[in-house]
Parts: sequence; C-alpha cells; structure tokens
Amino acid sequence: MTEPTDCGPGEFDGKVAIVTGGGAGIGFAIARAFAREGARVSIAGRTKDTLTHAAETIEGECGSSILPVAADVAETADCEHLVAATVDRFGAVDILVNNAALFAVLPLIDADAAQAARFFAVNALGPLNAGRAFARWAVDHKRGGAIINVSSIAAGRPAPGLALYSASKAALDSLTRSMAVEWAGKGLRVNAVAPGHVATKGVLEDLRTGRLDEKAVLARIPAGRIADGDDIAEAVLFLGSERARHIVGHVLVVDGGEGF
Repeated sequence: MTEPTDCGPGEFDGKVAIVTGGGAGIGFAIARAFAREGARVSIAGRTKDTLTHAAETIEGECGSSILPVAADVAETADCEHLVAATVDRFGAVDILVNNAALFAVLPLIDADAAQAARFFAVNALGPLNAGRAFARWAVDHKRGGAIINVSSIAAGRPAPGLALYSASKAALDSLTRSMAVEWAGKGLRVNAVAPGHVATKGVLEDLRTGRLDEKAVLARIPAGRIADGDDIAEAVLFLGSERARHIVGHVLVVDGGEGF
C-alpha cells in the first residue's frame, strides 16, 4: 500500500458520503474525490473483491476511511442495509450519490421482459430505493442532506441498441425532479449530473477494439476530448456542496458540448 497523501482537511471534512457503484469507473472517481476533500465514504456494489480493492486504493492515497458494502441497488433491503451500515460505521450520512447503473447494447427486438425490467430496476428504481432509505433516515433524525443521481445524455438522445438504457435514464431524470419537489421541504436537495462519453475501462476498450470510432466520437465533442472520471466527480462534488445550496431538481450536463 502506498503512503497516504495529505488530502484534508477539505471542503467535505466531517461529512459522510455514500457512492453506489463506487468500486470502479465514474463511481470510483467520485468516491476518491470525496475522500480527497475530507469525507468518509461508503462505496456499494455487487462485487466484493472490486469494492475491497477500491477501498484499499483510496485509503492508501488519502488515509480517509472507506467502507465497502456489498449491495444490489435493485433490492430495497440492500439499500436499507447500505444506509444502516454507513450510519453504524460513521455515525451519520450527509450525501448520497446514485451512480450504480446497468449499461448494455441490446436492440429492443431482442430484449426479453426480464432484461427490460432489469434496466429499470437498476437505473431508475435503484436510485429510488437508495434515495428513500437515505431520506427516511435523514428526516427521522432531522438532518439535511444532498442526493446526486448520475444520469446520462443518452436520456435525451435515443440510439439503436441503447433504447432501454436511454429510457431508464430518462425515467431517472424525471424521478430526480420529483424527488426534488417532494423532499426539498424536508431539507434534502436532489439533483443529477448527465455525463457524455467518459474514459472508463469499458469505453477505452471499445475505442481500442474499434467498436467505438474515436475520430467520430471526438468530432461530436466541441471540447475536443472525452471526459475522464474526475470531470464528472467535480460536478458531483459541486452539487453536494453548500455552494449549490439553492440548486434543486437540476440535471447538470457534463459532456464537453457533445449533446448540442
């Protein structure tokens, strides 16, 4: 393990964050960014080994305490356990980032009912399950807090093979606004970020093998580059901070202009 880097105190010193899908990709970048700014973080996912490795990596870099929790966000009980385990370890929870998602290229004509249901169970009902568990705890304990849902520009840009992913993310955008309307008066701010292409392991592999045409992708991005995980993490940290205290129900696009 590498020697801890001095990552605090930071903007989130003393705060506790939960990041679902925090073991890899965008979720890992978000969890690490919170830790760098002084937060204690729970990361959730379905693969224990991935979570454990991610937690050790972030702890080694920042010295911040990271709690890995095995959970399937499509399961209500798992989300309730995630919040309870976080509170048991850290004493409270202040921020929830609903990042866990199912992505696959699956033409509608080939999708069966179970596959279609799984997209919505993970990408839309998952944030609802985790959001309700967090909101109930916060309201019961008279605590404020912030929820940030990770959507996608695909929510408004249907493409062949991505219909179920796009539709589930569109549902998440609508759910974000509904959560915001219902829970703002209870002290909870709910917003979302909508990334374009991000240089995750999967996207980089698609570029390497030619499944994605890099020149064509870059041609659609006025900024001239594909985002990295830290680009998305910075937007999430902003929405989770006091700097965004009067931003409610907003979907913040982070795509370098790709969605224009």
